[in-house]
Amino acid sequence: MASDYLIHADCLTALADLPEATAHLIYLDPPFNTKVKRDYDDNFGSPQDYVAYMRPRLAEMARVLTPNGSLFFHCDWRASHYVKLMLDEVFDVAIPQKRTPKPKTKTQDPKPVRGVFVNEIIWHYGLGAARAKRQLLTKHDVIFWYAKSPNYTFNMLRGEPTKAMLAKYCHVAEDGRRYMMSYGRKYYLQGGKPLDDVWEMPSIAATSGERTGYPTQKPLALLQRIINLASNPNEVMLDPFCGSGTTAVAAKQLGRGWIGIDQSAKAIETAKGRIEKLRI
Repeated sequence: MASDYLIHADCLTALADLPEATAHLIYLDPPFNTKVKRDYDDNFGSPQDYVAYMRPRLAEMARVLTPNGSLFFHCDWRASHYVKLMLDEVFDVAIPQKRTPKPKTKTQDPKPVRGVFVNEIIWHYGLGAARAKRQLLTKHDVIFWYAKSPNYTFNMLRGEPTKAMLAKYCHVAEDGRRYMMSYGRKYYLQGGKPLDDVWEMPSIAATSGERTGYPTQKPLALLQRIINLASNPNEVMLDPFCGSGTTAVAAKQLGRGWIGIDQSAKAIETAKGRIEKLRI
């Protein structure tokens, strides 16, 4: 299916028009039910009302994922515990239970493939939320990673090598790779430590040139990491609450296709402007 376009609509309606297996990766940063007045409605009432709003939309997202696709749901403390249970149900993630195994027979139908809960990612951003007086400062969001099947795309990402690693791998080959010698053999440095589930990454500073003025804009580096982690070049990214268009920008920069959906005219206008700048 063709990609690289924006849709101005409620994502429930727009997703229903997309065929199955459209997107290899879905990232959503939906309203958090903050009760704060923005350019869109962010007051859904009770947590149960919020879940009732999100559930049919997530069911459509699961439908349009490819068999090896993943979904990343960005939320915070307000609804993360409700969201986790809802995602378990939508992706049919089985809760481990002790059961007596039934004997297999030749006529037994194969079990349908269940979805997979992969990780709960903590994004520790540092900036903001500095006014708390009788509680700890709130400095993180939660991103739940779910996959359509156990065969989801996973690309190992590593951090920057530490000084200790660079000192250990002290030799430099002709091609620029660092290596160490042990018992007469060369061992090349693969990079820093493998990425874990706590991401230390600053939010966008007020003076940053990346800032568009859209209130819920997320850092480009955050989306670049997610895209590199769970997709490959030429695959299609989908953001059903695309806001300022960060997912589309990151996808285009990394050689992926993209589809952005938002019911806010301001969001579509902002995202369109950012994409057009990339084409200049």
